[in-house]
Amino acid sequence: MLDIETKPATAYVWGFWDQRVGAEQVIAPGGTICVGAKFVGDKQSFLFSEWEHGHQGMLEGIHALMDQADALITYNGDKFDLPILNGEFALAGMTPPAPATSIDVFKSVRRLKLGIHKLGYVGPRFGLGNKLTHEGFGLWKGVMNGDPKSQKKMARYCVQDVKLLEKLYLRVLPYITNHPHLVGQPAHTCPACSSTKLHSRGWRRTRTMQVQRLQCQDCGSWHYGSRKKVT
Repeated sequence: MLDIETKPATAYVWGFWDQRVGAEQVIAPGGTICVGAKFVGDKQSFLFSEWEHGHQGMLEGIHALMDQADALITYNGDKFDLPILNGEFALAGMTPPAPATSIDVFKSVRRLKLGIHKLGYVGPRFGLGNKLTHEGFGLWKGVMNGDPKSQKKMARYCVQDVKLLEKLYLRVLPYITNHPHLVGQPAHTCPACSSTKLHSRGWRRTRTMQVQRLQCQDCGSWHYGSRKKVT
């Protein structure tokens, strides 16, 4: 599981609405300020930050964890967290981390049509808990100004997002229809949770095939087993 927090860019502007900022106006481009992470099922959480590890040390810390992962679980990470991290790695002269499957929980939640799909709304609606309450942009200003209390709160905020994401991932696991097989033999284990407690629940029929329907008795996920051609 991983989640990043970013700091805003700084630029010279002539107005406060609908501005197009050219490259020559940029003072500082912004970027990642901290990264929270944990492995599913483990109690330990990780927080890599600019204020504690330096920018390079922060990137090296999360890069090393990503190298160990079979899959990277994020919330809108395919569009936000992962491209930003890869851009940071490239700028730092680092090679890409080892290839891993991306599981973007946001995509599965969005297909459930819950109305609002922000983590701060979806988490409480499932009864899983809330994001950490904070004062808004003032927290980011405090972090960037080197305030220790703000940095400590930002660390808690980022780690709480990771923990909430893990709870949401486990709750919607049966609805992640493209979940990869991460452990065990595909024919004998659940692709979502790797359980061997599978129950055959009849067949799904197409024009030319009969496909065995299997349901995991631990997490409730459905997947397909053997196939028979219709003669």
